[in-house]
Amino acid sequence: MKIVPKKRVPIAILGLENAGKTTLSIRLKTGNFEPTIPTPGLDVEVVDIKGSLFQLFDLGGHSHFRNLFWENYVQLSQGLIFIIDSNDLVSLDQVVEWLWKCLEWNISAPLLILANKSDLHHIELKELINKIRMAELPIQNPNRSFRIFEVSIKEWTNLEGAMSWFSSKVSQVVGERQIRLVGLYLYLPTGIPIVSYLFSDESSPELDVDLIPSFLNALDSFASGVIGINEGLQSINTKNHHILMVKREGVLCAVITDQETDAGATRVVAESILTYVETYFSEKLSLFRKDGKLRFPKDFILDYLIEEFKENIIIGYPDKAHSSD
Repeated sequence: MKIVPKKRVPIAILGLENAGKTTLSIRLKTGNFEPTIPTPGLDVEVVDIKGSLFQLFDLGGHSHFRNLFWENYVQLSQGLIFIIDSNDLVSLDQVVEWLWKCLEWNISAPLLILANKSDLHHIELKELINKIRMAELPIQNPNRSFRIFEVSIKEWTNLEGAMSWFSSKVSQVVGERQIRLVGLYLYLPTGIPIVSYLFSDESSPELDVDLIPSFLNALDSFASGVIGINEGLQSINTKNHHILMVKREGVLCAVITDQETDAGATRVVAESILTYVETYFSEKLSLFRKDGKLRFPKDFILDYLIEEFKENIIIGYPDKAHSSD
């Protein structure tokens, strides 16, 4: 029986230090309140919220991490949760500055603003709404879904309704986004491809099927040496295409799309592919090792993508096009 895991939807949890980001992440995962310390960098949790599998990026709120990394994760996310410490009036100007930076980096993702610590002395919600300039949000993008909730993450006050609203809005957006696949590669850290698909109907040196895995591996190795072994290369733009890379447990996935395809939706596909590989082959991987190489069944990734994403996946050239029919 084929196991088809749920898609992981990337969600950024944002806010200044001590706003309650990690507390929220832990409560969503375990259901319990646990005292936390400020996240120094990035924590990642996968949680099921109202039937949707969210990959939560709990982003450190200190200034150094904000300046270096927030933009990248905000751009990759398909939903934004911005937490405000409504008990901290001193930092509100800084909160407004960073909230609007995030909204400029990602102009379409549904936005959930949590005015946290309602169990303490806090700024009135009406005053907070004016302070963060919520009335300007429809002007920036009339199609963005957004809402603010006055909550206490510690006491779980209003969180049920807030997360239910957020989950429904993110699910709508994810379901509407189409991905035009131009190429797809799975390969080992050595650069050896284990799955290679190229769907372009026109000859393009930048998409040479034999060179791409080795080229991307070389770039990733260089980036890892410069910015850290766990970071590496995440995306690259060519003249006509966007290449997004995700790696996990020694397997790297590179998804090539046209320039118009949403980066966040592409990341969902890449993460989903890796989850599928881990799940489906976790106990049978040895069966596909031949001559020291991994030999997967022909089209097993394509069959999975067509089944899982249906009409949201558009294969790059006409005679390979698939639909939900």
